[in-house]
Amino acid sequence: MIRRIRESVPEALIMVVGSGCCDGLVPQLYPASQVPVRGTEVYREEGLTVTFHEPVRPQEGFVYIIDLERDVVNDGFSLEGRYDARFVLRAVQQS
Repeated sequence: MIRRIRESVPEALIMVVGSGCCDGLVPQLYPASQVPVRGTEVYREEGLTVTFHEPVRPQEGFVYIIDLERDVVNDGFSLEGRYDARFVLRAVQQS
């Protein structure tokens, strides 16, 4: 999905995990120029940064996995909503 979105958005992307109003902890993807960074960067690759935005913080002892659900109604502002998709955050406690 990220590759597909990159084809239509000509700038770096940022994925935000935060207290996104009614979306809660659902990761949301935006053009980087549209989101002020106020949190903890947890992943970076060329053209994509993933951050936990205040007041949400990554917790020690957990591994976070971001999955994608397809064919869901998504009327939010996040870029994957254009494709009837939604990112999902999963946390797995390390043993």
